[in-house]
Amino acid sequence: MGPLKLTLLLISILTIMAASIVAPALPEIARVFGDIPGSDLLSKMVLSLPAIFIALSAPIAGRLIDKHGRLKYLFAALLTYTISGTSAYYLNDIYAILVGRAILGISIGVIMTITITLIGDYFEGEERKKFIGLQSAFIGLSGIIFLASGGFLADISWRTPFLIYLFPLILIPLTAKYLVEPNRVSQTSEAGDFKVGTILKIVFATATSYMILFYIVPTQLPFLLKEMGFNANSLTGTILSLNALGMVISALLYSRIKSKFSFPVVLSFGLILMATGFVLISFVNTFLFVVMAMIINGFGIGLLMPNINLWAIELTQPAQRGKSLGILTMCLFLGQFLSPIIMQPAVKAFGLTELFFGVGMVLMVMAATFLVFRRRLAG
Repeated sequence: MGPLKLTLLLISILTIMAASIVAPALPEIARVFGDIPGSDLLSKMVLSLPAIFIALSAPIAGRLIDKHGRLKYLFAALLTYTISGTSAYYLNDIYAILVGRAILGISIGVIMTITITLIGDYFEGEERKKFIGLQSAFIGLSGIIFLASGGFLADISWRTPFLIYLFPLILIPLTAKYLVEPNRVSQTSEAGDFKVGTILKIVFATATSYMILFYIVPTQLPFLLKEMGFNANSLTGTILSLNALGMVISALLYSRIKSKFSFPVVLSFGLILMATGFVLISFVNTFLFVVMAMIINGFGIGLLMPNINLWAIELTQPAQRGKSLGILTMCLFLGQFLSPIIMQPAVKAFGLTELFFGVGMVLMVMAATFLVFRRRLAG
């Protein structure tokens, strides 16, 4: 693997860091700020608030990078990521922490849009398919490391995991040395008004729905595990890491699976696997079965993310790639932001166990829908 690919992979993991290193500390953050009204929701917003600012910044970033180039915005975003990400380490007010998380979200929106756009710029055909699968696997593997380390660091202090946000300081010199600005001159003839086709709209809508449902894993699972009696933050981090392990395994197989099946069929496979994991965890309360459920759920995620990304890339002309993938990023993280807002009333009304079962059923219905209409969507 060359340094260009490795640098892209390392930058890609910054998006998973935003959630994975914080998730194990959520119950402790809720306890520390427990005297503040709504502290339970505010603690979950520490995890999810960046998402709305990713959603707001990504489409703007997409338009800017199509017009002015990719790398100068990437450098600025990496530096902003470091400063805002570490702010929770020393801030003492929950609302100030949330402001820092909002700025972090803006930087991630720029970074994620540029990263997936550069993949479309640098690679084509089979190489692109393999690299997108590798990227998802690398993100999943990094998630294992960050979740586990985040859990152990959270046992020291809820603040300690935020020091991991210093990581981009290593990436700035690597980016300067190994990444090159793509040649945009040849794309001029394709420029014009950006129009979103019907299938691309479906991809965007699916991305939002998928993320709303998936994101109960980092936002609600730690609290469900507490109900089950798994009280150590390190144990929560380990279980979430095993979810990422399932993602790694299936993402590494993505290019082979995609070579045999269409985009909607692969999407259905991923949704079914996610649903199976959620339904299983709603019926069991032993450590072994929780682990099995989260690994199966991870298998689904590892197919869904590269499939959605590649589908959007291949539906978009190169000159419009930043705009399209900026919208995709917006859809993904809008779903992430909305997840706790939508799911928290359901938790209060029905309970955590019932929530996981209900989400599993919704995912099954989505999978069946894509299978029924697979030929029309593949065309």
